[in-house]
Amino acid sequence: MFVAGFALFLLGIIFVICYPINKRKNKRCSEQVQGTLVDIRRHRNSQGNVSHSYVYSYAVQDVEYRITSTIISKEAHNVGDTCTIWYNPKKPKDAQPFHYGSNKPYTIVLIIGIAMILLGFVLFVIGSATM
Repeated sequence: MFVAGFALFLLGIIFVICYPINKRKNKRCSEQVQGTLVDIRRHRNSQGNVSHSYVYSYAVQDVEYRITSTIISKEAHNVGDTCTIWYNPKKPKDAQPFHYGSNKPYTIVLIIGIAMILLGFVLFVIGSATM
């Protein structure tokens, strides 16, 4: 319980730290342009688990950009599909293949992070008391 509580606590801290960063990026990326899913990369970690990253190409004022995201666009599922890319008009290379119209998803992540911190702390205390 000690290790699980500590791990849950740390993961909750990461969620809470990511909340304002992601919320600000979503606010900054206010302009949209059509982009293309150009590559899907498979990654295998040391435990054999597979994850994917998605490479998107888009152009702003005739300048070509590419971004890599672990989140797939709702519109593009296969290489060559087009989708909306949201970018920062002051810094077009700052972009993402999704945009939330409200802060609800970020608030949910914050609440989950706080719950993980609390639960992790309780498990950590219980685990250290039984040692």
